[in-house]
Amino acid sequence: MSMSLTEPRIIVFTCNWSAYSGLESAGAEGLSYPASVHPVRVMCLARLHPGLILRAFELGAAGVLLLGCPPGECHYGSGNSRAAEMFEELQALARLLGVRDEQLQLDWVTTGQGATFANKVREFADRLMLVPAT
Repeated sequence: MSMSLTEPRIIVFTCNWSAYSGLESAGAEGLSYPASVHPVRVMCLARLHPGLILRAFELGAAGVLLLGCPPGECHYGSGNSRAAEMFEELQALARLLGVRDEQLQLDWVTTGQGATFANKVREFADRLMLVPAT
């Protein structure tokens, strides 16, 4: 199936542990999300540099969703809290560059929660479709 011209390209960075487990579970359960979603697995969201995320927008992404381990469930102990700190800095930079808050989101997915993963991705994609580009 080809991607419609109206579907926004969405990059979803997933931590290697909880969030990626959710992605795998979604697939195993036959749950769907838009074909315009491109998951990128990273070891930990805390290891992402804000410049890499902003590069996704530069290359045409309509939105970037960061999905990591919930507080208290991080494989690396405090990776999710460091990711949240990085995200605050990232949001400030993104706003300066004209990226709207709706285009950039940080959220959490518990290990094996395929339905949660698919729902968060679909909801993010739906919000992008409802917000007109500037």
